[in-house]
Amino acid sequence: MHNSIPSTNTWDHYEEDASASNEKPLTSAVSTDSNTTDYIPRNHFPSIDKTSSAVLSPNTSDMSDYSKEIDEKGGPNVQVRDDTNNTIVTVALPTISEHFHDASRSFWIGTSYSLATNAILPAVGVLSNIIGRKPMLYASVFFFMLGSALSGASQNMIMLIVCRAIQGLGGGGITSLVNIIISDITPLKTRPIYTGLVASAWGMALVLGPILGGVICQRTTWRWIFFINLPVGGIAISSLILFLRVLPVQGQTFRKFSKTFDFFGLITIITGVVLFLLGISLGASSGRWSRPGVLPYIVIGAVLVATAFIYDFNTKRNAVLPSTFFLNINSLSLLVCSFVHFLNYYLFSYYIPQYFQRIRGDDPIMAGVHFLPGGCVLCCLTISVGIVLKKLGRYKPLLYIGAIACTAGMGSLISLGAYTSFSKSMGLTTIYMFGSGFLFLPPMIAMQAAFPPSLMSMATATLMFIRNMGGAIGITIGEVIFSQRVTGVFHDSSIATLSYQQIQQRPADEQGHIEETFASAFRTIWIFATIAMAIGTLAVFFVKSNSIDQKTEKVPAKEHKDEQV
Repeated sequence: MHNSIPSTNTWDHYEEDASASNEKPLTSAVSTDSNTTDYIPRNHFPSIDKTSSAVLSPNTSDMSDYSKEIDEKGGPNVQVRDDTNNTIVTVALPTISEHFHDASRSFWIGTSYSLATNAILPAVGVLSNIIGRKPMLYASVFFFMLGSALSGASQNMIMLIVCRAIQGLGGGGITSLVNIIISDITPLKTRPIYTGLVASAWGMALVLGPILGGVICQRTTWRWIFFINLPVGGIAISSLILFLRVLPVQGQTFRKFSKTFDFFGLITIITGVVLFLLGISLGASSGRWSRPGVLPYIVIGAVLVATAFIYDFNTKRNAVLPSTFFLNINSLSLLVCSFVHFLNYYLFSYYIPQYFQRIRGDDPIMAGVHFLPGGCVLCCLTISVGIVLKKLGRYKPLLYIGAIACTAGMGSLISLGAYTSFSKSMGLTTIYMFGSGFLFLPPMIAMQAAFPPSLMSMATATLMFIRNMGGAIGITIGEVIFSQRVTGVFHDSSIATLSYQQIQQRPADEQGHIEETFASAFRTIWIFATIAMAIGTLAVFFVKSNSIDQKTEKVPAKEHKDEQV
């Protein structure tokens, strides 16, 4: 995915070349912990000029200026807009479903966005090397705004789902490029401060998104949930033009990109996941899993996913799913933990607002208010964790705290019933948010600390790809569990799509039964999420503890200008 990445898929290749090389290996921003490979042979580094050598030197004043400029003015501005968009939509789902009279496919509003984000993630790094970081970021913001405008103008559910995918392409580019630019200009030891600031966008989104979404839905129309991105996006573009400065990169040609990029792996994995999710969603809504319109989707989807893994483990191209990270117990554990965390996070952020609206009768604004305490906790922690990580120099204690707290928080949600007090509901949701605040930043830093600079962009992209895939799958699994549970009780799939107002129009004796069944269905979701999070917690115990207090060496400029990056 990055043009400086060797085509080999085995970690042993580096050690073999290091021993065979007559040159002294370079040490550059790589952990000196005994569990990590410390040296990279010189012939595996890209050609580096005087400007780009600043990336590897934590004492370079230019790098500090770049970091402050981006993180204080550019990065969080555009990242908050992208993340807030997701949390606004979660509160508006019941309103949108009622408007289009189509609740059975409403979960695809979130799933299509996440899948489109994943589709663009692997290509962003390489494309930004070809056309530049800033033009690629501008293009991502443009697609995000285009998707927002079309989503707001949607005339039916299918159109909205497709337009959300367009929006997701832009959102994926924004998320990836913010991380890439920060990785370009900061050493690993100080990176948690800046990435923590950007990661706080998740917390700010959870604080602002539900309330803002509720106000928009009640005071105007749900369409402004998407239209509001246009003026805000204009401000973000202006901020980037005025304040964003990036280090120049020596890129590759489109011809080389076409020869090295893993088109087959990307298309196969995305198509496989879409078909598999479509199959299980149709099976849950119809209750007939073996019928011809359901089973083939599931089988073909599973086969395509397996094919993508087999192909990527053997391809000479820059694989979307590199075997280096899946055959290494340390990186595999981090991928599992991140996948499960985002699966749980999206389940939580999509279905807790629905619990408050569909069972407790909250209007969109009050659903946002009841989400507020947990969002504030997450916002504060995502900033604090970056500071603590920088001071502590170790990420594993933070992973333990986050994973255990998330598991406990999800487990506590099992006690939520149809008539649980609001104070208890808000308190229980805060437990999970507390743990989640520890799991946005440390896995990323741990992944980057485990590999040399030549693999850092690939490691970052792989982690982001896997965790966003977890989010897309989490939304769909939540809908499958809910629909299957409700349909199994009433033998009528339409019951699972009822809003709170529609439930209140039913006979009095039926109202309580439906609300209790809904609460039981949500409880099943939390049981599944707790088990999944427990698996993620077990994975943390296999993560190696590498120090991020790395020694760095300034790399001299290359004399040969014609050397390829």
